Amino acid sequence: MRVFSAAALILVGCASSGGSGPAGSRAQTSNDEAQEAAAENAVTRARVASMRVGPDVLTSEGGHVQGAASPRPEAPIPENIVSLSTRMRPRELPIPVTRTGMTERFTFDGDRRGWFARVPGTHALLTPAYADGKVFLGGGFGSSQFYAYNARSGQALWAASAPDGGPTAAIVEDDRVMFNTESCTLFAIDVNTGEHLWRRWLGDPLMGQPASANGMVFSGHVIDGRSPGHVASGTTGWGVGGGRHYGFTAMRATDGQPRWTRGITADVMNGPVLDDRSVFFTTMDGNVYHLDQRSGRQRWRRNLRATSAPWLHEGEVHVTVRDQADGDGDASANPTGTPRERTVVLSRLRGETLRTLDPVDAPFLRDRADAGGVSQGWAYEGSRPTVVDGRSFQTIGNEVHCRHAATGDLLWRRQYTNDSSARPASPPAVAGGQLVFGTRQGQLFALDVDTGLTTWAYDVGEPIAAQPTIAHGWVYAATSQSGLVALEVADPAFDGWHMWGGSAGHNGPTLGTAAPIEDTGRPTEGTLRLGEEPNLGELGGFPIQSTRVRARVTGFVARVQVTQTFENPYERPVEAEYLFPVPDGAAVSGMTLSSGGRVVRAEVRPRDAVAAAAEARDDGQTTTTVLVQERPDLFRQRIRNVQPSERVEITFEYTQVLPYVEGAYQLTYPLRAGPRYERATGEGYNAAGTPLERELGPGDERPDDVQIVVEAETGDGVATLSSPTHRLDVSRRGERLARAELEGPAQPDQDLQVRVEVADDEPAAALVASPPRGADPGYVAIALHPRLDVADEVMPRELVVVLDRSTSMRGVAMDLARATAIRALGGLGAQDTFRIYTLDGPVAALGEDPLPATPANVRRAQAAIRNVNIVGTASRDGLARALAPATDEGRLRVVVLATDGYLGDERDVHREIAGAIGDARLFALGVGTSVNQYLLSRLVELGRGELEIPSLGAPPAEVAEGFHARIARPYLTDLSVAFEGVEVADVYPRRLPDVYADRPVVVNGRYERGGDGRVIVRGRIAGEPFEQILEVTLPAAGPPRPELASVWARTRIQDSLTAMALQPSAQLEREVTRLGVQHRVLTPYTTFVAVDPGDPRRVATESATTDEAPSTTRPAQNATAYVQACYTQSQDDEGVIDQEALADCIAAHEAPAP
Repeated sequence: MRVFSAAALILVGCASSGGSGPAGSRAQTSNDEAQEAAAENAVTRARVASMRVGPDVLTSEGGHVQGAASPRPEAPIPENIVSLSTRMRPRELPIPVTRTGMTERFTFDGDRRGWFARVPGTHALLTPAYADGKVFLGGGFGSSQFYAYNARSGQALWAASAPDGGPTAAIVEDDRVMFNTESCTLFAIDVNTGEHLWRRWLGDPLMGQPASANGMVFSGHVIDGRSPGHVASGTTGWGVGGGRHYGFTAMRATDGQPRWTRGITADVMNGPVLDDRSVFFTTMDGNVYHLDQRSGRQRWRRNLRATSAPWLHEGEVHVTVRDQADGDGDASANPTGTPRERTVVLSRLRGETLRTLDPVDAPFLRDRADAGGVSQGWAYEGSRPTVVDGRSFQTIGNEVHCRHAATGDLLWRRQYTNDSSARPASPPAVAGGQLVFGTRQGQLFALDVDTGLTTWAYDVGEPIAAQPTIAHGWVYAATSQSGLVALEVADPAFDGWHMWGGSAGHNGPTLGTAAPIEDTGRPTEGTLRLGEEPNLGELGGFPIQSTRVRARVTGFVARVQVTQTFENPYERPVEAEYLFPVPDGAAVSGMTLSSGGRVVRAEVRPRDAVAAAAEARDDGQTTTTVLVQERPDLFRQRIRNVQPSERVEITFEYTQVLPYVEGAYQLTYPLRAGPRYERATGEGYNAAGTPLERELGPGDERPDDVQIVVEAETGDGVATLSSPTHRLDVSRRGERLARAELEGPAQPDQDLQVRVEVADDEPAAALVASPPRGADPGYVAIALHPRLDVADEVMPRELVVVLDRSTSMRGVAMDLARATAIRALGGLGAQDTFRIYTLDGPVAALGEDPLPATPANVRRAQAAIRNVNIVGTASRDGLARALAPATDEGRLRVVVLATDGYLGDERDVHREIAGAIGDARLFALGVGTSVNQYLLSRLVELGRGELEIPSLGAPPAEVAEGFHARIARPYLTDLSVAFEGVEVADVYPRRLPDVYADRPVVVNGRYERGGDGRVIVRGRIAGEPFEQILEVTLPAAGPPRPELASVWARTRIQDSLTAMALQPSAQLEREVTRLGVQHRVLTPYTTFVAVDPGDPRRVATESATTDEAPSTTRPAQNATAYVQACYTQSQDDEGVIDQEALADCIAAHEAPAP
């Protein structure tokens, strides 16, 4: 029996010690008697009263825990979920106020990254283009600038002049970014430098973008006196119609040299669409063309009153048209007179109509796409169908439709607005099994392609009319108010829609590109570096002088406090930046910074309160700045005005649930040093050519003083401490106190690992508690550990594998699912059986009867799994059949479900599983570019299993091995926990999972009053009833254990956030905010702010922006010409742009005259 109690002290330092024993030696060292006495008085008392195994032991309902937390209240979901917001309400993004010319970064949904850039001007922007880790975007219809941004950080990279104004959406091909300008010219620009490679005058005006393939670039244009080719010009001058002549030109992509020009009836709508040999396009007057790429010969033309660019699918051309019953058609076919659109499918070879689909009301439809003038034609995108994997997706009217491409049958539809007076949504981008589009209400939606269920939805706050871009896990969307938003929504495998239409040919995804290699800037340890570019010969950072670490281990939780000291080595005041990495899963709880008499403290505050404070204009002397979470495991804080030779002391705190590794909880602290900043000459600046930093090798000593202290509540008879990485002198006093020191100074080549052994020859229960304080309750945690060797006590299993093979599982997701299923089969024992299903039915080669896990059967099943292919299905018949048969007596059914979780309406799925699961355990492997955590977390709670969501970039073998370890050896099953004599409430988890050989079960709860009582743990070991009774004393007073409160609060917060995954709840939002502030936990509704009493407050402001009104007059083409000069002025010698200087320069030019 392992009972964690009081405080054991482990002291690890870099100074040499007198001992020289091996890791885990017990040399006695002195300790503070008063501290030991205080620790003894604060003990949580517990002892084993009895432990029995056998048929005479009472059994309880498996999974039951007394005092289980009640389910969090959830908003009901209507039966009819056609309207998107009825199932999942878009969540507002915490986008900071962004000055013109600036980019602001933020995090959302806990650990997702995002950024928002405000482009100069007040223009509607078109679809951004992506290539090589960069995002490219024109400045709008009235702009003469074209911009490039870093795709991950939003850092402005360069601005290129587009002097004719009105740059269209761009394409990228062979390191060239190409776009038309409204007034006349096609530009080709170097993607890396922004330098002009070539330009070609085409005609005035231009309203469509170019397309490129096979070394050629294609574009439509007006014919005037300077246009290429020999097509006679008509009326000239800015505008549309009125006797103008139009042409279509092919040019060499390398230099813009024209190859041929063909006369056409009007300017091109959106842009041309290319396949290997042909070019297709729609003109503003509704004609659809098919030309030969090499010669320009017209193969066919159809006047269909088309309202979108065409889409090419196999031997067909899909295009949206004005319904022929409108206008001059048969009025009886459209009695309302409301304009309507429908999709028409043509033969690619000859252009004849193959089929037409049902019409949809489109009140916003005009006679022509350019009926509102050049600006309207330039911005027009239409209801273009997108055909992927045999299905056609389309935002048409006020709905999004999914149809069978070959038959036109409607598979599903969703409504995104009730207002269709204006075209309400952009055309969709389709990648990674998701369909993404924006709306004029300022929302971004992603839908699962198989079911139409919303995978995520965000409120950007500004209208989005242009098709979004999808690249390596990020979505980029331009707004109608000069904004560009970038959101990290998925793994890098979510990829392929890099520009309008997907690729430079505008007819499908960009394939085969690699995700950018990110320099995350994550150091191996806390680092203070210069927050600006260093001068010649200066260091890039602050040499570290000392590191002090104090960690308190309470059972399975560590509360770690790190204090580091630096000194400003510069001969001038500087701005510094502190970067601090934290372990996976750690929760930061505070930071304090001392410098020059100032003390800056980081506090958790509600986001709304922080925003209100930032907007308030105040002449006080306090600055409130956000402690930025760069990534889930990296935080950043800026420190202003550090004086020469001034010391900076920083204390950082975090709480971590320790991993359980081979019978022990393991605490790791990084001692492996990265590059060290150091002076080469000892004084003054480094001489030219000398290194400013160097790597410490294995034989080097760390130059800083390192002290590490760990206080551990280890319990009766469990003070066995060891380190597999460092030699320690370990001593103990009594059963509860221990001390360990490093033998010799800290080396920079290995991180320190300290193991607290808990596994023994018998199953063990460990209990720790933190007493109530005032009105706050106490907190208690119980850890149930398996015995060290359980080989002879593992329960026989029936393994049931269910693989989702819907379209959204294509690629890496299915690779991970197959690998996991194959590994799970390979881990079965001779006593086990198995069945294999896909989500839509049984695997035909294996049947539905349980098969013994013989080597031959396992090999046959693994071969069948390798042959499971993707099919576009929304059926879940296989899951129902997998759960249907009765479970064999004495055998544990373990169901492994590999899916992205979009199985259908959540209520129906939950109801079906709850009625069929019985005593089966359900483990879910959530794989896909977006995983339905809401549904899968609910299902594994029903099935007393676990949900694992691996990175799609992880090696399949590694994911499979980790998942197999979770399910391989069920040891203590059908667990229940009850309390007698003490009242424990709000206990998590609500349903207890099993104890597996390599994974303990941890129970967290709260209590109001201390006292004596019993904890009764029941279950089964190898099918035999098991009971353990603990006599416990929960303390009524004593020192608090805030780490226990933090773990409970994090669990409660996650439970509430899951309940709000689909619909918001003001009640739960208030509770999450309160818990975050009370327990210093970051949540979507709280943030860390650093309060500096010595620096005047600066408040960011934002100019109001409005939608651009349609115009029939030529815009001022140099309206943003000053931007180019500002970009040049804001660059340093290496071309890096100072964004603050850029924003100040732009603001100065945009300020009204006095």
